[in-house]
Amino acid sequence: MLSNRLCLKLRLTAIFLIFFLASCTTPPKPPMSLHSATHQKTLAQLDSWVIKGKFGFKSPDKKQSANFRWQQIQQHYRLNLTSIIGTSLLSLQSNEEDVTLVVDDKTYQDTNPSQLIWRVTGWQIPVEKLQLWIKGQYQNKDQVVTSEHGWITQLQPSCRLCDNWLVNYDNYKLVEKMWLPHKVVLHNSANNSQLLIRISHWEFHE
Repeated sequence: MLSNRLCLKLRLTAIFLIFFLASCTTPPKPPMSLHSATHQKTLAQLDSWVIKGKFGFKSPDKKQSANFRWQQIQQHYRLNLTSIIGTSLLSLQSNEEDVTLVVDDKTYQDTNPSQLIWRVTGWQIPVEKLQLWIKGQYQNKDQVVTSEHGWITQLQPSCRLCDNWLVNYDNYKLVEKMWLPHKVVLHNSANNSQLLIRISHWEFHE
């Protein structure tokens, strides 16, 4: 009888040690959640920033990649794309009336930045809406999937000329008390193209 009790006690001790060691090696993540509507209001107020990272564009007939730097100051922006060795590939800058695109030392102008980039380079970059989408911000008629943490993981936009886009988000990180995505994938069902954006740096400006 004592032998059976001793064996049972040893088994229970062993089970306890296993769970204890497991909890030490893989500590549970601290609980984290935010109010989605409040988060969206905070994102809407964020209108001046700089982000850096990598663009990856893929279509059925070609693949391209580039480093990028995007500076946004309220409604004005400047987007620079460079090769892995630092060569300028594209520079897009907005002003009050139109946008200016510089590619291969040639300058182009138009009132629609997305169509201008597409016409000159073949890249599908929805510049007007990307200013919002890059932050994980959506608008009233958009359809979104929200994670348990309160930020969006998928965005189906509803606007003129953007119904073909589907945006997926991943790798949210806390930047100056604000949760922001660091991986954004845009898929265009109209031509089966994809734009992968990996953000390595967020910086805010007053």
